[in-house]
Amino acid sequence: MPAAEIAAAITGIRSALDVTKAMVGLRDAEAFRTKSIELRGLILESLDKAIEARETYSTQLDRVRALEAEVASLKNWNAEKQDYELKGIGEGAVAYMLKPDKRGSEPPHWLCPNCYSKGQKSFLNPTGANVGRGWIYKCPGCSAQPSCYHMPAWQD
Repeated sequence: MPAAEIAAAITGIRSALDVTKAMVGLRDAEAFRTKSIELRGLILESLDKAIEARETYSTQLDRVRALEAEVASLKNWNAEKQDYELKGIGEGAVAYMLKPDKRGSEPPHWLCPNCYSKGQKSFLNPTGANVGRGWIYKCPGCSAQPSCYHMPAWQD
């Protein structure tokens, strides 16, 4: 947590200030050198803690930004998925299709129910192959392969 690192850096700086005040009163050169070395050590330690605090803050800021982007993406998907409804497409298979009032100029299409439930928009695409009288579709997201007797078409 950055607050702990910042507090440690401030404590180090206060200690350096105390050593500096003690150095002012010294007349002995050897004692002065000893305090000078102690002061340098405290300053370096404080700088290390300040750098650590900044790195921790930066890491947390990146994480917050990533989470905000994820939340925005989930909100967008939740809004978009309200435009779809589950429909039977034949042979017991189901897919999501745009609701009648949301169609506009969109071409008829189906969304994979497996991917839809995972928060992904994945279109079921015709493979060109058929089984009996039905056509096989494939989901590029999860590789599901439902079959039905017709192509996607707007049906109310």
